[in-house]
Amino acid sequence: MSSTDSMLGRPPGEPARPATGAAPASFAGRVTSLVRDAGNLARDHLELAVLETRRAGIGLTKVLVAAVVISILVITAWLTFVAGFIVWITDTGVSWPAALCVGGGVNLAFAFAMAMWIRKQKDAWAFEATLRQLRQTAEDAKEIS
Repeated sequence: MSSTDSMLGRPPGEPARPATGAAPASFAGRVTSLVRDAGNLARDHLELAVLETRRAGIGLTKVLVAAVVISILVITAWLTFVAGFIVWITDTGVSWPAALCVGGGVNLAFAFAMAMWIRKQKDAWAFEATLRQLRQTAEDAKEIS
């Protein structure tokens, strides 16, 4: 039994219940039919939401795995670049300790630049438009009451 079917309270593999074709004879029958059809519609929407959420979760997992792989490849390329730079400056007569210090300094300079860029980005995380709208709605509610 799939989790979707069990959540919706129907046997596995059973399709969503269609609306009955015959018109009910009484007002009470019509109301009952309307409530049943509304329940079926709500279950169908819930099933769609569950399936789309599952699909989105799988897609997000794939993207995150790809991001990790890309990060590993970029780090490997950066380390190769720094090692090549260190070898190049040692060939010009610079001692190994000095070359390693220069390589470390270059890494720290890039790390500092990235940290400053991240710090500037923090304002974009504040949901400014949403907060502005919520404040306006709260002000409008105070004026009405």
